[in-house]
Amino acid sequence: MLDRAIGVISPKAAYKRHAFRQAYEILDRHRTRTKRNLAGGTGDLNLDEFSLAQLREIARDLSRNNPIAIGMLRTEMNAVVGSGPKVEARSKDEKWNEEAEAAFKENYIDKPCDLTGRFNAQQLQRTGFLSYRRDGDAAVIFNEDNLQLCEGEQIGTPWGKARPENFDIINGVAYSKQTRRVIGYYIGQPNKWGYIQPDSWQNYPVAQVHHIFNPERVSYSRGEPVLTPSIKYLDYLTGIVDATLVAMKVNACFSVFVAQENTGLPTAGYTGGVESSGQTDEGIKHEKLEPGTIMYGRPGESATGIGQAYPGTTFDPFVARMLSIIGRPLCMPMMLVTLDFSGATFMNTRIAYQKAQEHWEAEQDFVEKPLATRIWLWGIGRLIETKLLKGRPADWFRHEVLCNRWPYVDPYKEAIADEQQLKNTTITRAIICARQGNDHKDIANKLGEEKKLLKENNLLDVTDQTAGKIQITN
Repeated sequence: MLDRAIGVISPKAAYKRHAFRQAYEILDRHRTRTKRNLAGGTGDLNLDEFSLAQLREIARDLSRNNPIAIGMLRTEMNAVVGSGPKVEARSKDEKWNEEAEAAFKENYIDKPCDLTGRFNAQQLQRTGFLSYRRDGDAAVIFNEDNLQLCEGEQIGTPWGKARPENFDIINGVAYSKQTRRVIGYYIGQPNKWGYIQPDSWQNYPVAQVHHIFNPERVSYSRGEPVLTPSIKYLDYLTGIVDATLVAMKVNACFSVFVAQENTGLPTAGYTGGVESSGQTDEGIKHEKLEPGTIMYGRPGESATGIGQAYPGTTFDPFVARMLSIIGRPLCMPMMLVTLDFSGATFMNTRIAYQKAQEHWEAEQDFVEKPLATRIWLWGIGRLIETKLLKGRPADWFRHEVLCNRWPYVDPYKEAIADEQQLKNTTITRAIICARQGNDHKDIANKLGEEKKLLKENNLLDVTDQTAGKIQITN
């Protein structure tokens, strides 16, 4: 109605409103296929507050009710984040490094550190990553004494707020009009249209907020849910599977069609199994059958086509192909979408994991490591200020984030390959350990402690050179 009213005054403005609103095909409720949208525009014009709010709720509905959708999101979260990244201090003072790591673990890993008192730093990063992938983005507010994780709908343009003079507010993100740099975020209680309720918002400077998102376009102020391109196909597949299940359920009910010869006599109908004697009081035959049905044909009639086989022979290949399409936005091969490895060869599984790991590593580099870095620097800074961590080396801020790594597809073959690369000097022990989520220095220290303990107790060390097991050369 509003578009029509605007169209009377400015047809061009009405057309643009409609075009931008239909930028996401899944939001168009027309029964026929949507035509290609060629209206153009920046990312923020396509992904406005209202469209983002709708997409977010659709993605959340899928994560609540569709096992494929939530399964993919959890598989990716477990692969990218795992139990949370490990941060190691890398200042030149080794003793201070150990004290810093122990203090951080005691205050932010072993106990909650968020505003609600429920999540430690690693749990917050897991939940934040899942929210970012499901909803499109999330944010962490760095308060003085705690961390606050905000979901996407809490970031938005305040409803009814006057237009600022020196900056623009786009999707809840404040931009300087002069430099176009992000200078802050508006966070509060959302309404159903994607805007922030009056008198509930607060403006946070950009230094206090870490925005968790990985945009596809430079003109996006916010991120879109990762499942957005797959929503339509998830709905199609779910509808087809539901219809097939109904057909199988109907087919499981025993159906009988009784053909009658053309005797010219009327045929008694099925009584529904009411009488227990097998016939009615009038002496008419009686069949009791459930669940199912008995149909009597007229004299001379017969039936075919009852009892079709479901699902058909093309059902499994079709579902597999659809799952491959659905998993593409997450760069997730079909075997990882279903976690069904039956019939998979070693080579296929290894290639599938390699392609998925390329995407997981990118998410770790661009999303997980920056967040882990900010949490580490915030935590260490607070420990130093509150005197819980003594001393402050000049390079106290230096650190390394070790993200989750993945097990070998075939541990024996991979270990042999690593050994050969070590001999060829084409890889380092640090790389091998990091690939497994370990620090080679920690492993070296622990191995030294184990060797010392074995020697003190007069036990055989199978890694000793004299045992002929492992040859270590400089």
